[in-house]
Amino acid sequence: MVRAERLHPRALLEAMERGDFYASTGVELSELQTSNREIVITIKEDPSAKYRIQFIGMGGKLLKEEISSPARYQIRGNEGYVRGSSTRTA
Repeated sequence: MVRAERLHPRALLEAMERGDFYASTGVELSELQTSNREIVITIKEDPSAKYRIQFIGMGGKLLKEEISSPARYQIRGNEGYVRGSSTRTA
């Protein structure tokens, strides 16, 4: 999924170069917010399903896990990187 202003090759490439995209095997996000202080992941939820959202750092280390949306992770600054992972569990 790419968050671009319009469906045009240049707009899509610019959004991807900014990092304004995510890959998914089924879970769809309704919103993804990032700043220097926090990452917020909001899932486009199916009312009959449950979800698990994980924030993962260097070496695959689990930094935080939430079972509700939106999920928030406060950036400490020593993580190296933070990756969000969302899974539909039911």
